[in-house]
Formats: sequence, structure tokens, C-alpha cells
Amino acid sequence: MLTNKITLSSEKVLNFLIFFIPASIILGNLITNINIFFICLFGLVKYRLQIFKLDQKILLYLLYSFFTYLILITLIKFIPSLYDKNLYIDPYKYDAAKASMIKSFLYVRYLIFFLVINKLIEQKALNIKHFFISSAFCSLVLALDIIIQVVTGKDLLGYPLIGNTPSGFFGTELVAGGYLQKFSLFFIFYGLFFWSNSLKKKIFFLIISFLFFLSLIVITNNRMPVLLFLASIFVFCLIEEKIRKYFLIIVALSLIPFFLITKFNVKYSHSIDNFYNTTKQIIQEAPKLFYYGKFNEKWYQHISKKNIIKSGPNGHLLVFNTGIQQWKESKLFGSGLKSTKINCKYNIEFIVCSSHPHNYIIEIFLDVGIIGFILIYTIFIYAVLNFKKFYKKNSNSKFRFISMPFFLIIFLEFFPLRSSGSFFTTSNAVLIFLFLAFLINSSRLYFVEKKI
Repeated sequence: MLTNKITLSSEKVLNFLIFFIPASIILGNLITNINIFFICLFGLVKYRLQIFKLDQKILLYLLYSFFTYLILITLIKFIPSLYDKNLYIDPYKYDAAKASMIKSFLYVRYLIFFLVINKLIEQKALNIKHFFISSAFCSLVLALDIIIQVVTGKDLLGYPLIGNTPSGFFGTELVAGGYLQKFSLFFIFYGLFFWSNSLKKKIFFLIISFLFFLSLIVITNNRMPVLLFLASIFVFCLIEEKIRKYFLIIVALSLIPFFLITKFNVKYSHSIDNFYNTTKQIIQEAPKLFYYGKFNEKWYQHISKKNIIKSGPNGHLLVFNTGIQQWKESKLFGSGLKSTKINCKYNIEFIVCSSHPHNYIIEIFLDVGIIGFILIYTIFIYAVLNFKKFYKKNSNSKFRFISMPFFLIIFLEFFPLRSSGSFFTTSNAVLIFLFLAFLINSSRLYFVEKKI
């Protein structure tokens, strides 16, 4: 009797902590890390060694291989460098090398975090409905906070606009658009799941909620989230046969926020023009960085003459170039976790030293090489195939909407032609491994929701 009460209690605590993740992302990395720590702790206490056993053996081997490889390659690359006189006399790089080795071990918390989520789903103990409600609530409150901030000049917490740009609860960080791009999908698909069975009413809800959040993301001036949010809805329309015929209507309506905002606000119009030119530039020039040599005179004469690599307002090509040229020094094995700032060489033309390359693929290539890239992207492909199998099987059931937001977020997170934060930072790693766990277990989410 006592054991059953403890088990039930630990399940409730774990469900609450997972329910709290959307809010913890808003509150910052410290709160998020504390939350993840307790999820791992309670998961280990509840499941003990059983947590390390997965029904899906292929996934088990891939996960263990990736995390083990990340630690080993980081140690192999950085331990010798601690005795390098050139590195030793640079306190910043010396401390960064030590920090990277420590972080490679701490990164294992995301493996345990993934395993806890997976085990909860396996045991049908995770209330996925609560996570949807939490995500939908947080995205809606943030949206209303942004509206208040735009109208009054301050949000509910007293944060002012930053250069006429709203940031909501995030204060000085202009990341509200990125948050809405992901978590507003749970509001939309929660509505599609519980809204009327009428297809026309579902489409009406989809269009209204989509335009509402799209307009707010545009206002935050977070340009990549705008593109990703548009892509999310378009991919969904292409996958969902019943809504596909309304695709052109949704595309046309999605242009309304752009037209209105750019017509009455020169700043946003200029920002969108810059984003378009930068994106076009990256698509045309970034792939060439992979197959041109580091000091290929023809290539650098070409970009110098046209001022291509320096012309982007955000300097993304410079940052991409830094990561790609560093990766070429260790293509197969990589250079270790967070190696950009350690190995970056200053005072070299077309090289800019930053904390990470601002692109997941380049960062994974750089830190863990082709081997690590194959491991993590195989996990991604495995998750997508599981989702595809589930979605096809449930094409006429409303339960298919449960796994759709996880698919859209993960699919676009791993999409190669986009700028991004660091793959290995707290906020990104939490969401990637959380949503991968949900996506891989798409068919099991159905049974959990049916049980509620």
C-alpha cells in the first residue's frame, strides 16, 4: 500500500515538473536547470536501473553512443591542450577548455532526462494533456503580455520596449518570437483536438489562431521564428490531406500581417528586406564554404570583390565560415564540445570568433565531427519515421494531432538551412530531447491521452 502511494506521488511530481517546463524556459536557464535536475532525480528514484532499459534497442544504442562519444572526443581533444604552453598562457582559453570537459559530463543529464520521459510514456504515466495546457497557457499569456507592452510601452512586469521592439516577460532578451514560434503550436493543436468535429470550424480556428500568433511573432522582429512558424503551418497543410485544399487560402491570409506591418512601419519593412537579402545570400554562398579550401584565393577574391561575406547585416556568413573552416581541421571526429571559442584564430580575414557557429549542422560537425553528426541525425530520422508510421495509421483519428506539434518543431529545428542558437545550450537541449522523446513515442501518446 505504501509503495503504491509513493509510486503515485512520484508520478504526480514528475508530471508537474514536466508540466512546468514551458514556464521554466521563460524564467531562465537557472530555473530550467533546477527543474531538469529534479526530473532526473525523481526519475532515477522511481525507476532506478530500469530507466536505462528501452524497448527500442536501436534507439538505445544510438543514444548511448552519441553521449559516450561526446565525452570521449572532448577529453581526447582538450586534455593534451591543457599542457599546451600557448593555451596555458591564455587564461580565457585555458578555462574554456576545462569548462568544456566538465560540461561534456554534465550534458549527460539530457540523456537521463530523455530516458525519464521515455519511461513515463512507456508506463502510461505521463499526462500529455497537461503539457499541452501548460504550453498553450504560457504562449497565450506571453502573447497578451506583448500586446500590453506594445500598447502601453511596458509589459505586466514593467519591462519597457527595447528600441520599440517588444520582448514580453523575457525583459532584455529579444527571444519572445522564438518562444511563440514553438509553444503557440500547442495552443493551435490543442484547439484542433478539442474543437468541434466540424472540419470547417477546425479550419476557422486554425486560421484565426495562426494569424494571431503570426502577427505577434512579426511584431517581435524575430525574423527566423517568423519563417519557421510559417513553415510549420505550411508543412502541416501539406501533410494533412483534409486541410490541403485550403493551403492557398492560408498562404494568402498569412501575407496580411506582413502587408499591414510593413506598410505602416518603415522599420519593420527595412528589417524584412534585410532578412530576405541575408537569407538569399546565405543560400547562395554558404554551401560553397564546405568545398572551397580555407585559403582558396579564387574564392576569397570572389567574396572580397562583391563584398558578399561582409555585407550581411548579422554577419551570419562570417560566423558560418568560422565554424566550417575549423571543422575542416578535424572532419571525422570533431574538436570537442564548445570548441569554437577555444580553437578560433583571431586576426584572420573572414573569421569571426563567437561562442558557437549559429547553425546546428555546422556546430555538430565542428564539435563531434561526421561521426557525431551521423549518430544524432540517425536519432532524428528514427523519430520522424516513428511519427510517419503513427500518423499514417491514425489519418482519420483526431489523436493524430497530439504528435503533430512535436514533429513540426523537431523537423524545423534539424532543418539545415537556418540560423540557430547553440545545439548544446540549456534551453535548446531541453526542448530537443524532450520533443524527441515525445515524437519517438507518438503511438504511445495516443494511449495516454485516451486514458485521461
